[in-house]
Amino acid sequence: MNILFCIALLALLAFAASGVFKNLRSKGVIRAASCAVTVAASLAAGLTQSSLMSLSIGLAIGTALSWGVSVLAPKIAKEGVRNFALYMAKALAFVLLIEAVVFNFNCYHLFKGGYEEAQLNMSQAKISGFTEGAQGYVSSGDSATAEFTGIDRKIGIIRLDVTASSYKADYSIDFADESNASYYIRTGLVKGSVYNEIDTTQYVVCDFSGKVSKLRINFTGIGDGNITLKEVTINEPYPSSFSYLRVLLFLLGIAFVWAFRRSVSFRSPIGKCLYTAKTVTAVLIIIAVLFGAMLSSIGIDLKNDFSLTSGNQMTQEIVDAFEKGQAELLYTPSTELLNMENPYDWSARSEQGVSALWDHVLYDGKYYSYYGAGPVILLFLPYHLLTGHYFPSGIAGLLFNSLGLIFIGMSFFLLMKKRFSDIPLSMYTAALVMIFASCGVWYCTVLVNFYEIAQSSGFCFVAMGAYFLISSNVIGEGKIRPSRAALSSLFLATAVTCRPTTAIWCVVAVAFIIAGVLKLKRDEKPSSGRYIKYLACALIPFAVIGGLQMLYNHARFGSFTDFGIDYSLTINDFTKAEYHTQLAAIGFFDYLFAAPSFSGSFPYIQTTLSTLDVNGYYFVATNNGVGLLFRALPMFFLFAAPFALKKVDKERRLRTAVLFSAVAFVAPCVIIFSIWESGYGVRYMMDFAWQMLTCALTVMFLYYRGFKSDDAKRIYEHILLISMFASLAVNIALVYSYYCPGNYIAGYEAVFERFARMFGVFNT
Repeated sequence: MNILFCIALLALLAFAASGVFKNLRSKGVIRAASCAVTVAASLAAGLTQSSLMSLSIGLAIGTALSWGVSVLAPKIAKEGVRNFALYMAKALAFVLLIEAVVFNFNCYHLFKGGYEEAQLNMSQAKISGFTEGAQGYVSSGDSATAEFTGIDRKIGIIRLDVTASSYKADYSIDFADESNASYYIRTGLVKGSVYNEIDTTQYVVCDFSGKVSKLRINFTGIGDGNITLKEVTINEPYPSSFSYLRVLLFLLGIAFVWAFRRSVSFRSPIGKCLYTAKTVTAVLIIIAVLFGAMLSSIGIDLKNDFSLTSGNQMTQEIVDAFEKGQAELLYTPSTELLNMENPYDWSARSEQGVSALWDHVLYDGKYYSYYGAGPVILLFLPYHLLTGHYFPSGIAGLLFNSLGLIFIGMSFFLLMKKRFSDIPLSMYTAALVMIFASCGVWYCTVLVNFYEIAQSSGFCFVAMGAYFLISSNVIGEGKIRPSRAALSSLFLATAVTCRPTTAIWCVVAVAFIIAGVLKLKRDEKPSSGRYIKYLACALIPFAVIGGLQMLYNHARFGSFTDFGIDYSLTINDFTKAEYHTQLAAIGFFDYLFAAPSFSGSFPYIQTTLSTLDVNGYYFVATNNGVGLLFRALPMFFLFAAPFALKKVDKERRLRTAVLFSAVAFVAPCVIIFSIWESGYGVRYMMDFAWQMLTCALTVMFLYYRGFKSDDAKRIYEHILLISMFASLAVNIALVYSYYCPGNYIAGYEAVFERFARMFGVFNT
């Protein structure tokens, strides 16, 4: 069987290579022969051993398909389609080779021989924490152990036939082999989890030296449930897998590379293929929204979510307070809390055993909420009034996130259409992919609480405001549209009622509104009525919604500008916290400059946050993140922004510098430094990441536009292509690390485990 499968792999290699070397003699004969050998040997190997069945069938089908495409391709009349078909035929052959060799690496672990398959005798094992039952050995506590001695065999793979009453069983294995006769320094080296839903997790690939004398298998963290150990088998072949989804994803990536480099329509300027550009934008938006929905589904229960009788601080507590016609929450602080010398000191509350509502605001003897009233008034309150139930947080987060992604895509398309219509569609697509990947929305999907609702709703309305600001034509060509300016101000002001931090974007919007006044004066020479209409539309929403927010602030805290965060009952006493530039610099470094680290195990890319060795307390809410410069490599073009101004017309240079600096530098820096009290949370990147990256991409496009050499342009195009794939790899790895292990996804870890095994090489 081993010989048959090796023959299949060698034939597949010959088949793939024959499609690459153009001058290879008798290429057709070699391809036909190697295809036949691959199919025959693969199927024979699969029939000989069931553990290779799925891989064998996949290789046979894939190889036959590749051969068929390569044979039919020369008969296709249209040259572009013919070239693409030949390209994909070669790509499929190499993807099949990677599928067989790389992603099934563990299947060959026993090929070198000397491993005798056997079932270890449970009746002779030293058992602890197990009770023998009809179906096997059942655990009777929080931990259990089975020790086997006198094995005296080479062990390459251990199969644990275990079933957990929950969804997984955690284990560790101690061993003694010929290089060390005792468990000394051989304890806990082998660790993992067996998932009920994933059969391959039962197989443990081992790298022991010589014969193993004894094994001790420890099961821990069983909790209130139990596990059933049926049998332990050594040297049972690791089952192969052929993932059609994995092959498809690789082929889609390769197809994108072909389109990016060779497709005539894909390389056309977006100004000449607006319909195609709109279609591409719509497709990417749909993919992003579906990916967000897939993550959100982990925390959503559609059967029960729309009939909730309780909620969190935003979905219930503020709703109930508003229905009573009051700003304070309905809860009454305890007498012990009110009598404390300093109720805002978390350590004092803990030491004195005083209970308090976590992360609520305590002011003048009453509980309030710091979190914005915008989502409550727009969504949660109407829903409760209509249905009597509380709107589910998870679906609210999905709704706000999806709208935000839609309007980010629309904003970027509109900006490129207005200012960079000469940029190829291929570069536009890669840029939009990076914006979606790096915007930070993915950290507010799986577990949605009032923190995430505030973040997502603020993100949503800022994106909507940005779209209508661009479409109002306050910059660029076209007549200014006051109604669009009004909608922009409306949504940006609403964002502040969701998340106060977004107020800086309202200030930036005012700068754009002033630019619109200058444009009116220069281009249209309007009457005073035209000025009044424009300014009224642009500023009245700010005044109305801002005024209502200020009244709401005053009703709670006796100040028009105080949002109440200083009175929060949280991990730190904000009434006594002092600003230190060193502490603010931590966030600045981690949000922008922290470089990723790399490892040999999935997801291969890891976080590298730093507190800069500052001698003070800085709260790290989520120990996950990589600086935006490394999430999207075109961010480095921001350093070249001052020099790019030379490529802007002189009459627009000062205005461009002011507006660009406000969006790319001033507002993000203000946001980063303003949240130093809250510490580091990776989701805060939603406040500024996509705006900064959009600005960086515009700088890159300015340089690209200025090149007259096609070779220089091709270099820039390939830089962007590589950056796109790097951005996807980094951001997907970080999102995976954020949710897994199961701090947030208890019960759903199998979903993430399947994903890890889809792209992991050394699955054990």
